[in-house]
Amino acid sequence: MTELVHVRSDCRLCGSSKIVRSVPLAQVPIVSPNVGRDKDASGESLTRVVAPLDNYLCMDCGLNQLIHEVDPSLIYRDYLYRTSISLGLPQHFRGLAEAVIARVGLKPGDLVAEFGSNDGTLLNFFREQGFAVQGIDPARQIAAEATARGVPTIADFFTAALAGKIASDRGKARAIIANNAMANIPDLGEILAGVKTLLAPDGVFVFETQYGLDVFEKTLLDVIYHEHISLFSVRPVARAAARHGLQVIHADRIATKGGSIRFWLQLAGGPRAVDPSVDALVALEEKAGLYDLATHARFADKVAAIKADLHRMIDETRAQGGSVGAYGTSVGCAALIHQFELESRLDVLFDDTPFKTRLEGPGYDLPVMQADGVYDRKPALIIILAWRYAEPIIARHQAFLESGGRFLVPLPELSVRGL
Repeated sequence: MTELVHVRSDCRLCGSSKIVRSVPLAQVPIVSPNVGRDKDASGESLTRVVAPLDNYLCMDCGLNQLIHEVDPSLIYRDYLYRTSISLGLPQHFRGLAEAVIARVGLKPGDLVAEFGSNDGTLLNFFREQGFAVQGIDPARQIAAEATARGVPTIADFFTAALAGKIASDRGKARAIIANNAMANIPDLGEILAGVKTLLAPDGVFVFETQYGLDVFEKTLLDVIYHEHISLFSVRPVARAAARHGLQVIHADRIATKGGSIRFWLQLAGGPRAVDPSVDALVALEEKAGLYDLATHARFADKVAAIKADLHRMIDETRAQGGSVGAYGTSVGCAALIHQFELESRLDVLFDDTPFKTRLEGPGYDLPVMQADGVYDRKPALIIILAWRYAEPIIARHQAFLESGGRFLVPLPELSVRGL
C-alpha cells in the first residue's frame, strides 16, 4: 500500500525543508466515509490501511500541514460527499455568491470558475444570475450529475495546463473560487500557477478554508484528516501568493465549520488596494503564537485531556451495564474515533444521512443506524462526534434524554447533557 501514500520532506507551499512535527496524532485509515472506493485491486480493504496524521509546522513560512499524502485519485475519483447534504452550506454559498458579485463587480456573461466544485451548488447561484460558469472536480459521477443539471463540470483535477485550456476555450475568468478545496491539494504551486493563467487582469481568486488560528484556539480536532493536508493562515498564504505573481487583498474570518477564513487574491499589481485586514490578521496570528511550537504542544495536551475524560465516562457507563453509541459518521467524525481511541469503546453509530450501513477500520466494524435507531438500541450514553450540530441533534432527541439517556459533546470543551 506504500504506493498510495507519499511522504513529503518539504513544505508544500514554500518548499522549505525546515518542517517540524508539532502535534503528534493517531493514525487513521487512508480512505474515509467520503470515499466510494474501499478495496484495492486485490480486494483488500482500504479502510484498514492507516497513515499518520501528525501535524507539521513549516518553520520558514508557517504553514501547518500533514506530510503523509494519500493518492488524490484514490480519494476523489469516486467521491461520495455532496455539498447539498450539509446543513446550512447551500445558504452559506448563496451569501458567498452575492459577496463575490458585489465585490468583483461581475457583469452578466462574465465567467466564474470553481475548482473542487462538487455538485455545482455554488456555481448554480451564479448561473441563475446570468453568469457563465465552469466547474472543475475530479469526482466523475458527481461532475456528470452537475453537468446534467446545467453546471458544466470538467471531471478532472485543476492544473495550470487545464487552466490554459479553459482560458483558450472560454476566455479568462473574472472570478475563480475554491471552497474547502485548497486544503486538499498536494501541489499548491501548480494551483497558484493555474489561477494566474486563468484569472482576468481585473479578476479575483476567492478561496475559503479552515483557519489555522481557529483550529488551535478552539480545538477543532475533527478537521484534521487525510483529505485536509494543509491548514492555512494569512502569513504563509500572503508570502506564497507574492512568489507566484498574486496578491492577497482581503481576508475575512467566517464562522463556517467552527472557524474558517475567506481569502481574496488578485494578480500582483491589480486594480484593488490591499485591505488592512491582511496585516491585522498576520499580527494577530503572531501575537497568538500560531507559529510557536509551545502553542502546538498545548493543543496536544488539551486533546489528551479530553480523551482521558471521555474514557473515564465511557468506563463508568459500561461498569453500570450501559451501552455506548456515537452520533455522526462523516469523515471528521470518523477521525475523532481514532484520535480519542474509541474504536473498542463504541457499540453503534447513528447518523441522519449515513453513506454506509457499517463503518469499518483497523480493529472495529460498527453498525451505522439512522437517527431513529437511537430508540431501538437505547444506549445509555451517546457521544456526539458531529459536535457542531449538537444543538439540533439534542433538540430532536429530547425523548432520549427524558428516558434517562445522556449526550456527551466532546468539542470544543467536553460537556454532558442529561442526568
